[in-house]
Amino acid sequence: MTEEMELNALREENEHLRETLQQQDALIRRTFSRYLTDEVLEKILAEKDSIFIGGERRVVSILFSDLRRSTELSESMDAADFIRMLNHYLSEMIEIINAWQGNILEFVGDAIVVVFGAPRANRMSARDAAACAVAMQRRMGAVNAWNREQGYPELSMGIGLHKGEAILGNIGSETRMKYDMIGRNVNLASRAQGYTAGGQILATEEILAEAGDQVLVNEAGTKHVTPKGFQKEIPLYDVVGYGKQRLGGG
Repeated sequence: MTEEMELNALREENEHLRETLQQQDALIRRTFSRYLTDEVLEKILAEKDSIFIGGERRVVSILFSDLRRSTELSESMDAADFIRMLNHYLSEMIEIINAWQGNILEFVGDAIVVVFGAPRANRMSARDAAACAVAMQRRMGAVNAWNREQGYPELSMGIGLHKGEAILGNIGSETRMKYDMIGRNVNLASRAQGYTAGGQILATEEILAEAGDQVLVNEAGTKHVTPKGFQKEIPLYDVVGYGKQRLGGG
């Protein structure tokens, strides 16, 4: 085989490998795009030859949201109608979360678990989390307008916010894994959500300290609580707006 023939063969092999890799990437995107955020999907594609079970410690901002009366509604509504209503609500929330650079880690029924600042670092994660929460609550007006048009009941949602260190990474086994976060601060964000009324956002001091003075707080709505698993009482602040955007209008 001449040198020119060898070079042509190498070029053909390289082109075949390039096309194979492109096809693999396209398959991963088609398979997982509905289940993973763009950010996590890009991380998997960038590291697909070195994905491992493990993680890292990182300071992140955490958002937990949950619908009120969802179990009651699921039992009283037609199943197809309930799922249609829930999917419409989730699609509206996902649009907002993506716009504020949130990474949705999990849907637990109608609850949404979101992290800001991972897997890609974000020094403005607390601000983005607070602004996102306000935008989500404001969007509930449009969600309920659609519900009324469809003959569905109105929905209300509570949101808890906290910032702190968590362990993040690929959790599971070689056959099944997910990108997730674990730690005391994750639990605190979840507990904060549990103290909310429908339509309310409760945030910890750590969020407010980093989010900036554009976060609007109703001082009278501050709650002093001792969450399960915590020894000391902590304040939870009633967030009622961000910048010129206030809950309920404005």
